[in-house]
Amino acid sequence: MPFRKNPPPYELGQGQQRKKKNFNTREVANGASSTLTRTVANESLLATEGEKNATSKSLYGDPTARISSNLYSINDRIRLRAYQSVLKGIKGKSLLHIGCGMGLISLMAARNLASAVVAIDHSAIVDAAQVVAKQNGLQNISFFRGSLREMMGNFPVKKFDVILCEWMGTFLVNDPLLEDALFARDNLLAENGVMCPDSSSIHIVGVSDYAFYLDTVEYWSNVYGFKMEPMKGLVRQEVETCAIPASNIVTSTSLIHTVNITEFRDADNKDTDENGFTVPFSVRATCNTTVNYLTFFVDATFTNPHDPGANFVIGIRPGGNNAWTETSVGLSQPLPLKCGETLSGELRVRVLNRERGVTLVEVTAQTDGKVLAEKSTGSYTYQRF
Repeated sequence: MPFRKNPPPYELGQGQQRKKKNFNTREVANGASSTLTRTVANESLLATEGEKNATSKSLYGDPTARISSNLYSINDRIRLRAYQSVLKGIKGKSLLHIGCGMGLISLMAARNLASAVVAIDHSAIVDAAQVVAKQNGLQNISFFRGSLREMMGNFPVKKFDVILCEWMGTFLVNDPLLEDALFARDNLLAENGVMCPDSSSIHIVGVSDYAFYLDTVEYWSNVYGFKMEPMKGLVRQEVETCAIPASNIVTSTSLIHTVNITEFRDADNKDTDENGFTVPFSVRATCNTTVNYLTFFVDATFTNPHDPGANFVIGIRPGGNNAWTETSVGLSQPLPLKCGETLSGELRVRVLNRERGVTLVEVTAQTDGKVLAEKSTGSYTYQRF
């Protein structure tokens, strides 16, 4: 799924100190399996043994097991309302949720009398979700931790009416879950079953933010009296993942590419569209401005041929409070534009290593020349942590 903002805006203010929680395993158990609960308490909610003696590398091991990593999913009412439209008709049907996290949507499906719900995730957070299901008396839901291909033999259901998976990445096709979603589509989807969401689009908008450029690039001109010019080149190659202030958006937005998971070929075919794409784009300046960055954002769409009332679109509004964070690339040359002038170019995306989340992004952009004929070409690397 696309990168989620973390921590939530209400969790900490600037200058505040994080409060430590006094976690008592016996209080959490409350009649549930003490062995499982101790696993949840020690592994999902508190530091693991590895984290207690962590190196900088090992801290990246299971970030989604931390509660703070899941709070946005729980409090994202836009996404929840969208999925609730699907769950209204889930009674008597089976659902597979890939990448379930804390399992809130899976729990809702079970509460809505789905015949069977199977939720799977690589993270230790599913151990906590399993305890939650038991404490709430839900008997029609099963949680699994690990690889989909390895665990599917243990599923209580062999075919599913609905497969729910947020397979879209920040650049549409670069999320590790896409391979699992394709495998599930080919092997676990029942006849007349549906993939949810089934399509996603990537959009582009131009951003003017010279102050951010100074802070992130020109900053290296003088660092405590040292010139660190090589760092500028490294920074220019990175994809920025951060929210965009609405006041910095200076062009129209444009939908530049859409993919549909039902149209991809099999998951094991490496020479297919799910490994990248090349598309043209154009946006129009909404004022006299200079574009320093191009920002990309994705949406998610579900179209149910059997139940139109379940259809939804989870959209992103640049400059708004979005659950999925925008990604931006800095232009090698600032591009001056007159109001109404078109900025056109090409976006090329190539997935280099899906498992490690490494994506090559190449962008070419040029002006019409109404102010100055300029062209920017850049190659950037995005890596998901």
